[in-house]
Amino acid sequence: MRTRSDGHTGVSRRIVGAVLGLVLLGAGCGEGGGAAGAPTTTTGGAGGATTAAAPTSTVARGAPRWETVVTLSGTGPAQPPPFAILADSIQWRARWRCDAGQLRITTDPAPRRPAPLVDATCPGKGEGFSIVSGNVRLGIEAAGPWEVIVDQQVDTPLREPPLEGAAAAPVLAQGSFYDIEKQAMGTARLSRRTDGSTVLRLEGFEVSTNVDLFVWLSEATAPKTSVDATSAPKVVLGNLKSTNGDQNYVLPASVAPERVRSIVIWCEPIGIAYGAAALTT
Repeated sequence: MRTRSDGHTGVSRRIVGAVLGLVLLGAGCGEGGGAAGAPTTTTGGAGGATTAAAPTSTVARGAPRWETVVTLSGTGPAQPPPFAILADSIQWRARWRCDAGQLRITTDPAPRRPAPLVDATCPGKGEGFSIVSGNVRLGIEAAGPWEVIVDQQVDTPLREPPLEGAAAAPVLAQGSFYDIEKQAMGTARLSRRTDGSTVLRLEGFEVSTNVDLFVWLSEATAPKTSVDATSAPKVVLGNLKSTNGDQNYVLPASVAPERVRSIVIWCEPIGIAYGAAALTT
């Protein structure tokens, strides 16, 4: 069951943000381009703290992304500790699963039009949505085992600190991003940690805001067009974490770093390269 709730603070602004976020998510990357007992709790996030930063180009915000705030689990009724939702978040969701009986989840503070965040029959799984910000506490009514993962949707620049051991690791290759089909800027750096793993770090990074973007490890030398990018062997490293900000990626052990000549930001649905960084040693 999917229930969207109203919040007490900044309702109008976040409703507009949520609508814009949903429009963007529905557009696809070719459409955009502007700039029994007590529960256990595990906190987390996408690479650490995320803070807003002043824009350095016409691309001021990132594409909306989900970041995990807290993971809760237990058996039977519970009152987990409160968690904090950022004031400038677009919305947040509770991804739930349960094994038996009924699962009912309420929020404190309650929404303007009170209704359970989740009211479902178990076994099952689903999502409940809200736009309440600040400190939030969940009330769990359950008859068996359950798990709830709370994520907030944000569009602030991602600020991941360097991975452990990466800041002082030897640099294997690096380069600056440039435009291909869309705007791209910032730096890309490959480094090798003492454990032998190779890390890609993007810093000061911005690319035209949209979703469905991927990071390619390409053998193309300074590709200038989408055709150049597709003509060379590549490894799809994964989804781009954020269109704006500092971020880390660990290369698969099967990838030889010396064969990576460029980093390409690729839009899969329509097949275009947004931008690339040519790497040199």
